[in-house]
Amino acid sequence: KQWYQRRVRGTSTLVTFNFELKLGKMVERENCVYTACFCEENVYKFISENSGHFEDMFAVFISNPLKQCAIWYQKMSEDPTVIPVCWDYHVVVIAKKSLNFLVYDLDTALSFPCPLEEYLSQCFRPSPSEISQWWYQFAIKTGHYFRPVNSYDFLETFSSDRSHMIDKTTGRWNSPPPKYEPIFKPDLGSTLLDFLDFENTSLPGKWLDYDQFSQYFSN
Repeated sequence: KQWYQRRVRGTSTLVTFNFELKLGKMVERENCVYTACFCEENVYKFISENSGHFEDMFAVFISNPLKQCAIWYQKMSEDPTVIPVCWDYHVVVIAKKSLNFLVYDLDTALSFPCPLEEYLSQCFRPSPSEISQWWYQFAIKTGHYFRPVNSYDFLETFSSDRSHMIDKTTGRWNSPPPKYEPIFKPDLGSTLLDFLDFENTSLPGKWLDYDQFSQYFSN
């Protein structure tokens, strides 16, 4: 078991990681912390609790400049294979294990984990003959972009006060929040929206289009 500490850049915050390598263990969906519509926090919890089971891990933000990102095979859809869910953004985990890249998406109707190549083709490039043509054209027009962030950097720099999930008119939650305290680092402020900003380069990771992202994990 190894303990590893890194200081959050530009702050006095010290983050401690426990990396106990257990590459033989499978991570089951039912054992993961999950709150609907808080995918970024689900990913943070997954990485912080399971980093020792993998050779490498990434948090991956998925969106586009219009914040209208069609993703197929989401459990929230009434027909996941035909009709996508249009998220403003989504966040998943990509983990490397035995030279294979696996996707851990707690909102997908696909297997958990799902091989990266299968996840990309099914969720973002489904066969046009099998899906709604309107949504197919919509997805082509709006596009899919990905921002992979190394797990160490993500745990250091992710912070959210959850204010993006509060209706500005009513002051009510758009979706019930997690029961645990927000993953908020006062020294950083809330960085979630900065990660989703296509112009912001102050945080780790950069936006890639579909082909660039596929190539990123090809080796």
